[in-house]
Amino acid sequence: MNTLLTDGHWQALGEVGEFYRLPGFAETTPPGRVRFGLMADPQYADADPDMRHLRYYRHSLRKLAAAITDLNQSPLDFVATLGDLVDRQWSSYGDILPLYRRLRHPHVTVMGNHDADTLSRYLAGRQPPLGLPKHYFHFLVNGYRFIVIDGNDISLYCNQANGDDRQAAQRMLAQLTADGKLQAQSWNGALGQAQLQWLEKTLQEAQTRRETVIVFGHYPVAPVNTHNLWNDEIVTALLCRYQVRAYFGGHQHSGGYQRIDGTDFITLKGMVDGAEQTPYAIVELQGSALTLHGFGPEVSRRL
Repeated sequence: MNTLLTDGHWQALGEVGEFYRLPGFAETTPPGRVRFGLMADPQYADADPDMRHLRYYRHSLRKLAAAITDLNQSPLDFVATLGDLVDRQWSSYGDILPLYRRLRHPHVTVMGNHDADTLSRYLAGRQPPLGLPKHYFHFLVNGYRFIVIDGNDISLYCNQANGDDRQAAQRMLAQLTADGKLQAQSWNGALGQAQLQWLEKTLQEAQTRRETVIVFGHYPVAPVNTHNLWNDEIVTALLCRYQVRAYFGGHQHSGGYQRIDGTDFITLKGMVDGAEQTPYAIVELQGSALTLHGFGPEVSRRL
């Protein structure tokens, strides 16, 4: 497992560090079955709505509160937020933290691009400056292997304390732009080589143990769109090669779905979008059968 949070990060982040702490899981019964909640892109900010994209930032507090209240009523092994807890302001973490503390289930945080930007700017202002932490790890629940990847690993959100990661991101984005790739956008990112090696090693171990694998990320990898991970093709091929059961992402607020070689790629809708809509989901896995119960505008699926 890997969070790469130094003592300096813990001290600097304070209570916000709760979001980036590995949750503890106890084996529950029956084995071979798991149920978890999913939310994506609350993207809260104390800001007026963006009417062009229909993003109602302040409304996310009550939407998030309603979703957490409902999820607390269900027997779940954990809940995951697939990134972008906040939109832009460091103070926004203080507003959403009390809501997440009401959650009765273990919580898994995926770092989104808006989270990365907010954290990176805050950490860059410390003395000495601290780099954006890498946030990828894996955990086991009832025989299922869950892997969280970090698409901000190589991105423009990295700051001067991240070594040459930002320069590597600039080079990658320039090449993608020259190649005419849709995801050649400044708001996306990529997995670095070390993380790709870690991911393949983790998938190899899970395959050896015959574990069913679910992967969480903020950036979609399929189908192709402007919000995909920069190196989406590499990651998609890797997940399919090791027969990952499903990949869940956010970031593309309209949602999405594609099945490739037995792997389901599911993008959840963004909670911040719309004045009243509150999308979230409960996923149940029994063997290889996957059922997604969508709430609000989120699409229900049997896969």
